[in-house]
Amino acid sequence: MSKNLSLEERVAKALFDVKAVKINVNEPFIFASGIKSPIYCDNRFVLGFSDERDVIVDGFVQAIDSDADVIVGVATAGIPWASFIADRMKKPLAYVRNKPKDHGAGKQIEGAEVKGKKVVVIEDLITTGKSSLIAVDVLQKEGVADMEVKSIFTYGFDAAKENYDKFNCKFSSLSNFNVLINLLKNTDYLTKEEAEIALEWSKSPNTWGVK
Repeated sequence: MSKNLSLEERVAKALFDVKAVKINVNEPFIFASGIKSPIYCDNRFVLGFSDERDVIVDGFVQAIDSDADVIVGVATAGIPWASFIADRMKKPLAYVRNKPKDHGAGKQIEGAEVKGKKVVVIEDLITTGKSSLIAVDVLQKEGVADMEVKSIFTYGFDAAKENYDKFNCKFSSLSNFNVLINLLKNTDYLTKEEAEIALEWSKSPNTWGVK
């Protein structure tokens, strides 16, 4: 991995190298919603590659304040990453279920105590933010003192910022769609024209590719 690359570029390269993200401008992918997309992202795939996994965990450790009290994973994709990070940083670990258990104590937050704590929530991908904001809502109701969400990758949709603003919650990602596309352009994987077409997608995903 080139030391000349920024953290954002190293993470983007790691995702691309193991094909966790795939790019095809000429034959777009179709999301379940019907939206056409030049990118397909499955960050769970990176779990099978130790070197690239280390790039991402190292990036999180670098990006997380050392005074964070608890690392919290979003079910299910954020849980393994939160586990790696908590272990590396020697921090308590918790995770948030999609819904409360239907038996026992009916808990939705498992693991370390989060009330009154400074927590960092780990997600693998931020599209519109809705899945991670389920966890944010639960944690806010539990009474965390301070919270932010960090993900591996984001598409950079305006909808994500709008949704996080509703919860007054900070969020950031190790890398993003624009960084990936520019990296691929600079390495000649994409032509300048293909890169420009791809970059238009994050600005208007609902209408991109619609003739």
